[in-house]
Amino acid sequence: MSHWYDRDGSPRYEVTSKSGSLRDANLRDARKHGWVPSVSTVWKDTVASAGLNRYYQEQLFDAIVSHNQQWEEDDESYKRRMFAISREAALKSAERGTYIHGLLEQQMLTGSCNTEDPNEQEIVRATMDKLNEICGDQDWKVEHSFAHHIGYGGKIDAHSDQWVVDFKTKEMVEGAKPDLYDAYGVQLAAYNHGIGGGRKLLNVFISVSSPGYVVTHEWEERERLFSMFEAALKLWQLTKRYDPTWQA
Repeated sequence: MSHWYDRDGSPRYEVTSKSGSLRDANLRDARKHGWVPSVSTVWKDTVASAGLNRYYQEQLFDAIVSHNQQWEEDDESYKRRMFAISREAALKSAERGTYIHGLLEQQMLTGSCNTEDPNEQEIVRATMDKLNEICGDQDWKVEHSFAHHIGYGGKIDAHSDQWVVDFKTKEMVEGAKPDLYDAYGVQLAAYNHGIGGGRKLLNVFISVSSPGYVVTHEWEERERLFSMFEAALKLWQLTKRYDPTWQA
């Protein structure tokens, strides 16, 4: 699903259909209203993601290994069933990530989170401890959305005057190092530019399989990473034949 923002930075993820129900906003809606695409929308539409492609391949492989073809099931039906199972697993993983993000947002806004699950409490505690260890005392803003006049927007997990932070939940055994992809740094660099620049870029990788295990990575080369995003943004605008820029 593509994400869009109006020029005030307000999310415009859904619109009301002719029947009165809500549906996902699309490029046609963006053209009509002058909305800008999110950083992730620009990147996924223009640049192949090695990490994401590998993840989907692993989900499909796990589905095939775990589910045998039935004797009455032809090859095409079996293939469709495996793709459906792998998509469901990916969706559950995304929903889990969204849920953990919500707990972290509660913690950063109120000082507590609404969960009695000890594993979830440990995930939140360890994440906040690691953030304090790396960044020190900060006046955090969470889930802040923005739009920039060169034609893109986004919603940032957390940022302060010194840092831009993106949380990523992953299956990681304790001691393992997460795979790092330029796309992670590009996302942070685009966020940083979108809210004025000058901040450090930090990914926080949170294990959901080993609660309490958290790894961070600070990205250097902000200019290179943002230049990569600028190139993708220009390609996106040319490919989509849509240029939502405006005069600042």
